[in-house]
Amino acid sequence: MFNYQIRVKQLLLLIGDFLVFQLAVPIMLLLRYGKVSGQLIDQHLIPFLIVSLMWLVGFYVAGLYDLRLTREPIKFLRTYFEGVIANSLISLAFFYMLPVFGITPRTNLILFVVTVLLLDYLWRLAFNRLIAKTMFRTRLLLVGPPQEAAVMDALIRDAGLGFDLVAAVQTAPGSQYDNGRIAWYASPYAIQNAVRENKIDTIVISHTPEEIPGLQDALYQTLFSSVTMVDRAGFEEIATGRVPLDHISQSWFLAHLREGDKAAYEGIKRILDLILSVPIGLVIAILFPFIALVVTLSSRGPILIRQLRIGKNGKPFILYKFRTMVANAEQVGRPQFATQNDPRVTRLGRFLRHSHLDELPQIWNVIRGDMSLIGPRPERPEFAEQLTQQMPFYALRHLTRPGVTGWAQVSFPYAATLEDNIKKLQYDLYYIKHRSLMLDLAILLKTIRILLKRIGQ
Repeated sequence: MFNYQIRVKQLLLLIGDFLVFQLAVPIMLLLRYGKVSGQLIDQHLIPFLIVSLMWLVGFYVAGLYDLRLTREPIKFLRTYFEGVIANSLISLAFFYMLPVFGITPRTNLILFVVTVLLLDYLWRLAFNRLIAKTMFRTRLLLVGPPQEAAVMDALIRDAGLGFDLVAAVQTAPGSQYDNGRIAWYASPYAIQNAVRENKIDTIVISHTPEEIPGLQDALYQTLFSSVTMVDRAGFEEIATGRVPLDHISQSWFLAHLREGDKAAYEGIKRILDLILSVPIGLVIAILFPFIALVVTLSSRGPILIRQLRIGKNGKPFILYKFRTMVANAEQVGRPQFATQNDPRVTRLGRFLRHSHLDELPQIWNVIRGDMSLIGPRPERPEFAEQLTQQMPFYALRHLTRPGVTGWAQVSFPYAATLEDNIKKLQYDLYYIKHRSLMLDLAILLKTIRILLKRIGQ
């Protein structure tokens, strides 16, 4: 239900943007020529339809379909103008570098951009202030200990996806959390009343029904209403895009992971990896001598480094990267986690890491089948062994091929501590559970967005 409501909001936002782009075309023609004739429409319809589709992709890459922006006006404004500027440059390149439609509408393009800038901004403001805040709100009832209410409320604020915690059934002693809206109930037998009195859409359960006397019977009675039930782990997973390790067990994975269902996806993904590796490999071949020169000038040592990493099903392989550290950076005799401001990284190496250009040789690992373009980042055996001992379920990352980029990389900053790696693992487990071609496409577009922002800094 949550995912449905989120997708509906995003789809409404996308459709609204597309309609604004189409409306901008006749307005552009009217401003430019003082009329909107059939000939002018025929001449501009197809090229500006293509431009509109490119703008939708550009807005996605810019992050303008992230619903959390609806509650951050300043960040939204900055992101919106960044997206418009980037799309304007792409449109300019489309018309002047690929003049396949026989028009180079410099004035028309300026009018189109200005019209879209104004109309779409008004549409976005209306969406942020009206639709996002009033439509498809999900009213939640929490069944759990009172301290969970504060945690849930924090998750809801961070997610910004239209959840409202309006009632709670207390199942353990403790101080009740009050956000100004929560109605508290003292017994599981009050669940039916709580659902009816507070117009509950979804019940979030922090226990297995058998743990609390009367809870199973009370929840059973709600089956005759339209209310949805979700466990605590499922709610946090949807709200944050990660699997909360504190609320899951081995039985959770047995119930949710279906590796047999992923066979077709893995096969198609492998074919797409090989197809995409060809143009990427050509770009790398052009960049290689320049990056090699940068590495050589940065410090003495080899251009490429080879590291043993753990791949699918725990199989080790050799990973290739451009060297970004001084030679013999691990003289202490054992591998060390790289930190965000690692003193072993050279000045030019820092740029390569910041822009992720040091990862380019891994396209060879993708071609060989050691890696995929999208997946959990491969870890060194020493770290993988250490993390497996300290973190439950770490080995599940090896159910799929590791990737050059992944859900954890686009969702979480640099992981340099055990606590960071625990958080990163939660994102990796989310990817393992939900991996699909659509999620891979979203990760790829988010990766492009991150790279463009870092290169521009």
